Amino acid sequence: MSSFAKPGSEEQELKWAWIWFKQFCAFHRRAVEREREFSADEVIAFLRSKRDANVPAWKRMKVIEGLIVFRESVQHRNPADLLPLRETMRGIVSIERAKSEGYDTIDDVVGKIDPKEPDAIQEFRRALRRGGMALRTERTYVGKLKNFMADRGLTCLADFERIGAADVEAHLTDLAVDGNVAPSTQNVSFHSLLKFFTLVLKREMGKIEAIRATKKPMTPTVLGPKEIAGVFEGLSGVHLTIAKL
Repeated sequence: MSSFAKPGSEEQELKWAWIWFKQFCAFHRRAVEREREFSADEVIAFLRSKRDANVPAWKRMKVIEGLIVFRESVQHRNPADLLPLRETMRGIVSIERAKSEGYDTIDDVVGKIDPKEPDAIQEFRRALRRGGMALRTERTYVGKLKNFMADRGLTCLADFERIGAADVEAHLTDLAVDGNVAPSTQNVSFHSLLKFFTLVLKREMGKIEAIRATKKPMTPTVLGPKEIAGVFEGLSGVHLTIAKL
């Protein structure tokens, strides 16, 4: 079975492999010789120099990957001693990404969940984090699921056995009719529940034909020249000066 790849991806990999190898050689003050062997310890020293120069983890990962490609495709040698470095760097990349997205530790990315939350919410959080969902998106989706659970009187994952498309449709219709929400809010609720059905319940949500929200966004009122002049006529002193600024 063939796989998809960007056009010229192998050429790009080799190009960057040479770039990183040349930088690696410059760091160790040695001539750029394609057959020159290099060790994992030498790669670690190079990576530490990048880290100390505030090069982000994802880019340091590119360095490792480039040197692995160089070892395999240019030198035609076994890169086995470099593979553990790549695995370690993957963990470091995950930690940096987690912190940049608001998680305190890497445990928060997948496993550290508030045990006081309903099991349905806990499972939803885990599923979203495994998929690499951004923290703010997770919070939004979880909030919509909590609203749905409150609306339908659900307290745990087992309660969802009786929940289907009709319940989702009723909830979304209520948002449009009684909640008077904007279309974007209704859409987010729909996609949140769709994610939950797909990732946690592992079943199709079914066809949804809810009444669509039609609330228009608030548009600021702009006064015309005559109306502005009328406002000015009713002001004086400091208030008039401020209004004209």
